[in-house]
Amino acid sequence: MDYVYIALLVVLVLLMFVTVFVTFVTGTILTSAPWVPTSKVISRKMCEFGGLKKGDRVLDLGCGDASILIVAAQEFGATCVGVELNPMVALMARTRVRLAGVQDNVKIVRENMFTVDLPDVDVVMMYLLPKATHKIEKRLQDRYKHLTVISHGFELASEEVGKEMVKGSTVRKYKW
Repeated sequence: MDYVYIALLVVLVLLMFVTVFVTFVTGTILTSAPWVPTSKVISRKMCEFGGLKKGDRVLDLGCGDASILIVAAQEFGATCVGVELNPMVALMARTRVRLAGVQDNVKIVRENMFTVDLPDVDVVMMYLLPKATHKIEKRLQDRYKHLTVISHGFELASEEVGKEMVKGSTVRKYKW
């Protein structure tokens, strides 16, 4: 009987590694960028730095596992939309949102951030590679007249209005 539990545990661990590998590979193939999660500490700082308050509408482009959105909804009362192209990562995001109990305030859309119909929002969060960051910036400026953009790690071409270091990462703030 003990061998059955050990065998099940081994199978579970192998499935976990295969899932992570497939998620990484499909993310890289589909989006030219791997999924890299944002820690809760950095997610919280991004929300604070963005001045989030109850009722704010947040868009996370390339939302990954929805870490930022879960913090925004749970701790700040924001209504959120996450855009994620990778189907496996989008599924993980939806699962995490449901497990966190914020499914009424967080919607995950499996779409391409460069072609998705951008909703009305107050704040955009992003943790994107420079090529994607620069490509999406023009689209955001054309769509939104007044917007706060919080970028984890990478700069936009626009002039930043603030910058903070959090656990070795840079969080930048832009407004227009």
